[in-house]
Amino acid sequence: MKYKNFLLRAVNLLLILGVLWQYQQVALVRAAAVSQRKQEIAEVEAYNASVLQAQSAAQAEQSGYRDGIYEGSAYGFGDVIRVSVTIQNGKMTDIAVLDASGEDKPYYKQALPLLDEMLDVQSAEVDTVSGATLTAEGLIGAVEDALGKAAG
Repeated sequence: MKYKNFLLRAVNLLLILGVLWQYQQVALVRAAAVSQRKQEIAEVEAYNASVLQAQSAAQAEQSGYRDGIYEGSAYGFGDVIRVSVTIQNGKMTDIAVLDASGEDKPYYKQALPLLDEMLDVQSAEVDTVSGATLTAEGLIGAVEDALGKAAG
């Protein structure tokens, strides 16, 4: 009886230590599984990135446009319109008007949405703007001139 209390506590302590040891083992197994899963995810992401890069390179090759910034010009309503076309991965990513000082402002503002349309369709083959036909033709022609310089 004297040692009964001691033995009971010793057994409880051993049980608690056993449960803690088992918990530690489960935690280690889970940590290893998580680490392996993270490694698998990293490998898949690296593979996906390489596939996307290859697709991007293939698209750039198909478009025939070399990466860079190209300037083009054409006559609009009042004078020469100059634009800058940025090509990245074979696609137009930006069209900036460098000079359109000879254009009538209302017509010019009417024709400006063509730049976004050309970026959307990745081509200068868009319809002109009714009421601003000459300015629109100047913008389209300037972009075509720049794309001609970017053609591989």
